[in-house]
Amino acid sequence: MDWLPTAQAALQAEGLDAWLLYDFRGANPIAGKRIGPILAGGVASRRAFLLVPASGEPVLLVHAIERGSVPPQPFEVRSYTSRGSLEAAVRGLLAGRERVAMEYSPSGDNPYVGLVDAGTVELVRSLGVEVVSSGEVAQALEVWTPAQLAAHLQAAEAVMGAKDRAFGFLGERLSLGREVHEIEVQAVIESYFHERGLVYDHPPDVSFGAHAGDPHYVPRRGADGVLAAGQVVLIDLWAKLDEEDAPYADATWMGVCGEPSAELTRAFEAVTAARDAAFRAIAEAIDAGVRPEGRAIDRVARDLLASRGYGDDAFIHRTGHSLGSRHTHGDAVHLDDFETRDRRRLLAGLGVTIEPGVYFPDFGVRSEIDVLVDEDGPRATTDLQDQLERLPVAPAASGLR
Repeated sequence: MDWLPTAQAALQAEGLDAWLLYDFRGANPIAGKRIGPILAGGVASRRAFLLVPASGEPVLLVHAIERGSVPPQPFEVRSYTSRGSLEAAVRGLLAGRERVAMEYSPSGDNPYVGLVDAGTVELVRSLGVEVVSSGEVAQALEVWTPAQLAAHLQAAEAVMGAKDRAFGFLGERLSLGREVHEIEVQAVIESYFHERGLVYDHPPDVSFGAHAGDPHYVPRRGADGVLAAGQVVLIDLWAKLDEEDAPYADATWMGVCGEPSAELTRAFEAVTAARDAAFRAIAEAIDAGVRPEGRAIDRVARDLLASRGYGDDAFIHRTGHSLGSRHTHGDAVHLDDFETRDRRRLLAGLGVTIEPGVYFPDFGVRSEIDVLVDEDGPRATTDLQDQLERLPVAPAASGLR
């Protein structure tokens, strides 16, 4: 349990008595990441609790029929049997505790944090204990190590290289007067990652024209788009080193076939301005000695886009997400005051994306960068796009539909 000192330091910083981790058959992945290794492959078909006090040794509570499969531990392991004995055992765990953290989100504001069922929270409260969100404590364990940062930077370099390969392929095909399908560009990116031994949890998104107006559009063979003159190109790509704890890199890059319309130029300028405003807001807050909440940074980007005429009907997703190692979207703070209210703070050593976008029936624009939140401010780990990639119009462009 090498994570224990970090968790206890976070508990002390938050003024909490303990962190009560609870899982039932994998329903709480945050708890499962901590309890699972303790069980070391043992049966886990019943409710399990792990009490992590602000100081002192933790206590594990499992059902009696599973007690024998728990390997020897350097801390106490308790058991329960009946429903009544479970309540008594939880009461014993919490004796003398007034405020404990659980995977709970007030009013369901943040489902990434609110993973414990309401009934279990009610049980703990019925014992006279205040339950608060474990968001800050849990994300303290997501701070990158130097090795993870190095792995992310390698992935970021590869993501930028794959982006260049994709736009180079587009330009070459168009110059030769040949059709270009979304699925072909997707295959170029995947091939680049495979050559370098990188992995990903989902193929990259490549969208032309109206397809870019769908933020999570996925090209499908036989039904994908063919690039036509005047259309936008949106490429969203992500990958990581093939190592368990290596974090992802994730970026979105925009292009246009031929001359951009005034509407596209205006949208692109607004989106990149919102991206840069969010970055500056992180820097200014940290410079002032404040670790900003994720929702505050989302609000900066959202307000700037609204001031340019792009309200919530156009900007229909959060400004950014944390970068994980199991999945592209991590378990730490997201830049979100729209889909959720993420009150978690941007801790030093966390990696996040900044990716505002605007979407319409005939096109969409998004600009995404990766950011390491360092001790003294944010640091972009992927390139910042300030101009649309200009792709040539193929000789037979009028027939490309």
